Amino acid sequence: MKIASFVLFAMCAACASLTTIDPSSPREREIRVAGTDLSDWKGIVHCHGRLSHDSTGTLEEIVAACHETGVRFVVMTDHQTEASIRDGARGIVDDVLFVVGAEVRSPQGTILAFPLQKPLVRWQHAGLLVKEAGEQGALAFVCHAELWKIPWAGLGLAGAEIVNLHAGAMTASYAGTLATALFLPLRSLMERICVRDDRVFAEWDRELRTTHPFTPVGGDDAHANVRVFGPLGGTIGTYREVFATLSTHVLAPRLDEEALVDAFRRGRTYVVFDVFGDGSGFDFRAVAGDEVHLPGDTVDGRPGLVLRARTPAVAAIRLLRDGALAAENVGEALELRDPAPGVYRVEVARDGDPWIFSSTIRVEPSVDRGGR
Repeated sequence: MKIASFVLFAMCAACASLTTIDPSSPREREIRVAGTDLSDWKGIVHCHGRLSHDSTGTLEEIVAACHETGVRFVVMTDHQTEASIRDGARGIVDDVLFVVGAEVRSPQGTILAFPLQKPLVRWQHAGLLVKEAGEQGALAFVCHAELWKIPWAGLGLAGAEIVNLHAGAMTASYAGTLATALFLPLRSLMERICVRDDRVFAEWDRELRTTHPFTPVGGDDAHANVRVFGPLGGTIGTYREVFATLSTHVLAPRLDEEALVDAFRRGRTYVVFDVFGDGSGFDFRAVAGDEVHLPGDTVDGRPGLVLRARTPAVAAIRLLRDGALAAENVGEALELRDPAPGVYRVEVARDGDPWIFSSTIRVEPSVDRGGR
């Protein structure tokens, strides 16, 4: 009787954990970036569907999740096959832009590459994968950064997953994660796997010393394949739930593959743990007179230059230079005037939780400073 009661209780708790979390949707369909011809597009990077060996997710399910969470683009990165590249959805599908890419393993680590027109040769050196992707006009990103065996430098990579939900789940205590999944609302589980890995960020800062931009993306690693009761069903981590947890925003003039890929190449991104709040409209820029410089840009550190960060809600804003704290504020804005030369990025926390991570702006020595 006691065993039966415990099993029933656990099943009820598990079912409760499957309740939906609030979607994090932009306040507007298209958010203009002030003072530019760009818009802020919310999207998903690192998503698997039925063309992956480990997912049965359909295009219709993915599109529906996008509509529910305000997502405007999805970079599909199925585990690569001939079919995944040949048959993957491309272009606008029911108002959502799809880009075909792949998650490909190498002896040194795993990369995400997109857009692809044909499969890459698998299990070759990571540098050769990057080179082959580049020959198609594709970008290559560090995937599962926590598992990489060599430094990223010198491989020709465009950027990295600075956070990854699967990695977050593995980093957290297994017993604690299991207990959270069984006995607490799903939101608690999704919050638990939103992890900022100090080692990954240190490696990113190290790479930024020589490579700028080195574009940050968020790895949703969406599969919609975690079944609480095995074949009986009960999915944790549906597309809707994952898309409402983590997103990558891209600043681009229009929503098409060419503009999107160019924005990734230029470093015009920021990453949001949406489970802690809608980050749409976050803004980080350098301003000099009438000139506006956005993430990915390099700017001369002339007198009067100002770095500005604005958030959609009150939060703890930290401006970092070469990985070290340069300025901080609690509020909805932060400014730093006459910044010293270096590579600057913004991290934002909300109620102590990691929330928003910007791409970088590089400030070069000004002639007026005597090159110092």
